[in-house]
This record gives sequence, structure tokens and C-alpha cells, in this order.
Amino acid sequence: MLHTKHRPQDFKEVIGNKHIVESLESLFDDGKSVAHTFLFHGPSGCGKTTFARIIASKLNCSEFDFVEINAGNNRGIGTAREVLKTVEYKPMQGDTKVILLDEVHQTTKDFQNALLKILEDTPRHAYFILCTTDPRKLLTTIRNRCVTYEVEPLGRKNLTKLLNQIVKKEGGKLKDEVADKLVKKAEGCPRQLLVLLQQVINMSEKNQLKAIKTFKTQEQKVIDLCRAILVKKKWGEIAKILRGIDEDPEYVRRAILGYMNSVMLKSEDPHCMIAYLAFKDPFYDTGKAGLTFSCYKAISY
Repeated sequence: MLHTKHRPQDFKEVIGNKHIVESLESLFDDGKSVAHTFLFHGPSGCGKTTFARIIASKLNCSEFDFVEINAGNNRGIGTAREVLKTVEYKPMQGDTKVILLDEVHQTTKDFQNALLKILEDTPRHAYFILCTTDPRKLLTTIRNRCVTYEVEPLGRKNLTKLLNQIVKKEGGKLKDEVADKLVKKAEGCPRQLLVLLQQVINMSEKNQLKAIKTFKTQEQKVIDLCRAILVKKKWGEIAKILRGIDEDPEYVRRAILGYMNSVMLKSEDPHCMIAYLAFKDPFYDTGKAGLTFSCYKAISY
């Protein structure tokens, strides 16, 4: 996959989030002692785990001592106890052991309380990197113990730069119309951009254009959904539209918010605010089910 093949290996390779890059470069270049706990938060696919892996490399952590845990799937007290046992052992190679806890906001309260105890007395060789799309769900005491960075989506200029860079490395070609469509479709997410690029990079230019027409068809379905919600159509009609949408639920959510915002700026419509409230929370955890529930909620008031 392009997004793993071309994952940055050093801070200087990272495109965007300049404030984070400069801060971390300064931290490691100064040769000062480094904090033992980092927290990266922000939208999915924007580089949180990439920063985590680069930090692990800077800490001279070997692949044998880099432990990545999907906390969304391993969220209970049992996992926390395993983490505690893991950090007690010294590194197999290198100088450090790094524990990456991804989607850490999905962990239970018991997990977080156990983690807090570990963070209060972390061994000198152990470092923790927490990644989350929703830091509000973490205990305040955990957040206060972390060096925290907010990873932001990339702007159009940086996404275009990334796209051109990867296309050149892969020896491919894209028509300008296709490139513009991919950048727009990615909505600031570098991983999503490269996933989309993967779908078209080996196609002929003619087939690339056909492929982005499929993107346009999906966009029209999302617009149809927005209009149906705005006029509070019957649930059966909205459910039919939903079944035809094969898009990332989080992309659809942001599209709905953008549509409602445009309507509100042109004319007063109280139902736009109701729709906003129904779709204000991300679907990173709930996925398609979250989208379906929010659509139902938006037409029920």
C-alpha cells in the first residue's frame, strides 16, 4: 500500500504540521532529556502514528522493542496489566522500549486508571506514545502527564505537494483534473489521498477519468442525502440513499456539515442547526452505524 510504503522515516520528510516537526526536531537536536509520555490527537489518517514511529527511531528503539497496541480492540484492564509487565523488562536491543497505544480514547476507565499508575512511575528505559481522535475521553490526569501535540489535516497546497512527490517516486502520471479531484476528495487526510491514488495510479489516463466519475457519482448521492435530511423526508427514502453510499462515514459527516453551513449562510433554516447537532460528533468509532443513527436523529425532531 502506498501509504505504508511511503511513510516518512524522519521529521524532515514530513509534509505539513510544521509546528510539530519544528518542536520535535528541537527536542531531539538539543540533546536534552526527553519526556517519557507523548500524546498525539487529531483526525484519522493525518500522521499521528507516523510521528510516533519517528520518535521511537530517534529514541534508538529497535523493532523488537517497539510495541504497538490497538487499544480500541484491547481496551480492558487485562491489556493494561500486560503493558505493565512489558515495560518492566529491559529492551532486547537498543536503548529503549516504546509502547504505542493507538485509539487510546476507547479504553475503559479501569484501563486508564491502571495506565495512570504506570505513567506515574515509568522505568527509565520506557516511553509511551498515546494516539487518539478524541482526547476528551481520556482522564485529565493522563493528559496532564503528556507532552501533547494536535495533528492537523493538510491544506490543499501540502496535499498537492505530497501527491506530486509520490506520483514521481512511483513513476506514474496523472492528468491535472484527476490530481485536483484526488486532493479535493482526500479532505486534508494524507492517508486517504494515497489510498485514492492507489486506485488510479496504474490506470491509463482515459481510465483515470472514468474512475473519478465514480467519485462524482458518490458525491451526488451525498448531496441527495443532505437535501433529504434538510426537508425531513421519510426514513425509508433516506435509508435507500444510505444503502447506495459507499463512502467513509466520517467523510459523509463532514460533507453534511459543510452543506448545512452553506444553507445557513444563505438563508435562515432552523432545521440546519438540528442537523448540525446530530452530526457534530465524529464517526471514527461508530462508523456506518453512527452515520445511520445520526441521519435518523436529524429527521426525528
